[in-house]
Amino acid sequence: MNTVLLANLIKIRWIAILGQLITLFTIFFVFNFNIPLTECLLVVFLSILVNFYSNFIQRGNPTLTDKKTFLFLLFDISQLVGLLFLTGGVFNPFVILILAPIIISASYLSALWTILLALYSILLILIINFNYIPLNWEQNFIIPLIYNIGILIALIITIIFIAIYAYLFASSARKISSALSATELK
Repeated sequence: MNTVLLANLIKIRWIAILGQLITLFTIFFVFNFNIPLTECLLVVFLSILVNFYSNFIQRGNPTLTDKKTFLFLLFDISQLVGLLFLTGGVFNPFVILILAPIIISASYLSALWTILLALYSILLILIINFNYIPLNWEQNFIIPLIYNIGILIALIITIIFIAIYAYLFASSARKISSALSATELK
């Protein structure tokens, strides 16, 4: 892996942290949702600590192995699922963001790491589908079981599709880049 990837992962995580903080404060203070704000902020704070650690690693050794990249993305998915658990599970509209680490993995890592990350994501989605802290809606918010199953199946299919599509696209781009480099050398 190159140094640009680690720097980009750090930048993307800072953007995610900022977005998470803005969203949490907006939901809590503007829309008056009774979410466990302290616990949510602890999850975000953990991400801040990991990002400072990542920045420290980048200065000492700016290259990333596939395994380290996988672990960073594994943390990102875990952190997001932690927030989703605290704020409505799969019914939180931000659940779609679980695709971002999968896309990054499929773009930069081997198929094995991407498959492992996709399976981990699917497992966590299944867990938070049944175990989560529900949002306290001011209106009745009744989800039919068939819709819940539909959301679950749609997320799982999307994770698999995006992982395969991004991997094949990135793999093709890597082959073209490699062929172009070989041509330039000649």
